Amino acid sequence: MTTLTATLVADGPSDRVLLPVISFLLDAYCDEPYRLQFAEGLHAGPLEQKVNRAIQLYPCELLLVHRDAETASVVDREREIIEACRELHAGLHCIQIIPVRMTESWLLLDERAIYGAAGNPNGQALFALPAADQLESLPDPKAVLLGALIAAKDIGANRRRRFRPEQHRHRVSELIEDYSQLRALESFRHFERQIIEYL
Repeated sequence: MTTLTATLVADGPSDRVLLPVISFLLDAYCDEPYRLQFAEGLHAGPLEQKVNRAIQLYPCELLLVHRDAETASVVDREREIIEACRELHAGLHCIQIIPVRMTESWLLLDERAIYGAAGNPNGQALFALPAADQLESLPDPKAVLLGALIAAKDIGANRRRRFRPEQHRHRVSELIEDYSQLRALESFRHFERQIIEYL
């Protein structure tokens, strides 16, 4: 049986948090074994250059290109990714991953995962998460996630100053077992449709 190789090209190194999200969909729809790679160290420079370097360094059949929408429109980000991938060789397929605003909006799903990532798995009711369909209307989902991690840690002010929540967000994505709530978001459904069509 052949193995599908997929490579994620992301905005920055912290966006490796998308790997479990991608695995969630590949587990659901891929009938063959797969290998998922993160294009490490390719986060600076024009997107087309990053895509070309990723193909050279991380050969694959499926290229997943991530860009946060942030202040641009989703349509503009789609156009940017399509343009960057226009010269892909035959047999290599590109899929767009475009969370509205920031990737962190896709991690605000599971309070138990946040408590676990903060090292306080038995914590109780120290923060509230927005409803899934409201995640991408948050003005700063990164600040919400980092604030939730700090609250979940539930420590005194002195120790809190030494706690670095940004170092724990990757663990949140690893601890979320079910990303199906993200289907409330059109950006995630768009990503899922592309996976389904490809597979």
